[in-house]
Amino acid sequence: YDSVNEKISSLLNAQAALVSDKKVLDSILNNMNDGIVIANADETITLINPSACRIFGIEQHQAIGRSLAEGLRNYKVNELYTKSRRSSKQEMVSIEIPSPKAFIQCIATPLAPEMSGDILFLMQDITKIRQLEIIRQDFVSNVSHELRTPLASLKLIAETLLEGALNEPKVAKSFLESMDNEIENLIQLVEELLELSRIESGQVPLEKKWINPSLLVNHAYERMVLMAERKGLKLKTEVQNNMPDIYVDPTRMEQALINLVHNAIKFTEPGGKIEIRAEKGENEVIIHVEDTGIGIPPKDLERIFERFYKTDRSRTEDGTGLGLSISKHLVEAHNGRIWVESQPGFGSKFSFSIPIK
Repeated sequence: YDSVNEKISSLLNAQAALVSDKKVLDSILNNMNDGIVIANADETITLINPSACRIFGIEQHQAIGRSLAEGLRNYKVNELYTKSRRSSKQEMVSIEIPSPKAFIQCIATPLAPEMSGDILFLMQDITKIRQLEIIRQDFVSNVSHELRTPLASLKLIAETLLEGALNEPKVAKSFLESMDNEIENLIQLVEELLELSRIESGQVPLEKKWINPSLLVNHAYERMVLMAERKGLKLKTEVQNNMPDIYVDPTRMEQALINLVHNAIKFTEPGGKIEIRAEKGENEVIIHVEDTGIGIPPKDLERIFERFYKTDRSRTEDGTGLGLSISKHLVEAHNGRIWVESQPGFGSKFSFSIPIK
């Protein structure tokens, strides 16, 4: 009798352990960010976790008991299954999911000898990694493009001077002035690249203090009014009465605002107007820079704050294409937001807000 009780107790304990292990396994599978799929020797799906269902846009009951082709509806997974079965080794492939667009790294691993014939698929979302790679490639391409023009110009000037122009003082002076301008452009590009790199990496300490927004507006006006007048533009300011103070780094916020004003001056034709306005919003101070310039095409509005991004109409203009990106990062470093409203031919309004704490 005691022996029977011991066996029953042992079986109950083993069953409890199995239930506990199953709960742990289910919890792990349900909370994994990576997708897990197991297919048997008949290519039938025997297990799929919620992350894999999310990746392929299906429900669990639509996959379990069905073939890989029916359940996942992705031919690359089938090809990977076949390849892994034939080689009896771990195989890997990258898969592009069309809607919503995502890049998935799929690793197939045979489960022999414990589960002979079964294949385990691990699905890892590498969309962000792929996007970062694209950004890196774009960055290298853009830097190369921005450096190529001044360097080619400098080489041409140097060759012309060496071929005899150096002996003609007036011609030589003109070439040297052009060379000086190109060097200034290179210096500006390098300085802005370093500045943007420091801001993005958080290496620029913010020396915050309480100031009134009117000071930012007035300082930006004083620094940019002569540039505007030289181009035949009217620059004016408007600040609401009784504006609350904001807690910011004055130098950095002034830099962000001046970048916006400089951009407005660059793309506004002589006779146009630019206005810097400050107003109180709900729990924030909003500063606008509005111009009567050439405007921005709708297709460019979403990308206008990207590094090196230039609209088609501004490709021939001077500038590095980094000013707006620097402004964006400086505003966001103050927990603010920045945006633009524009229509081609009707000017642009760049705005940013700073929370009132």
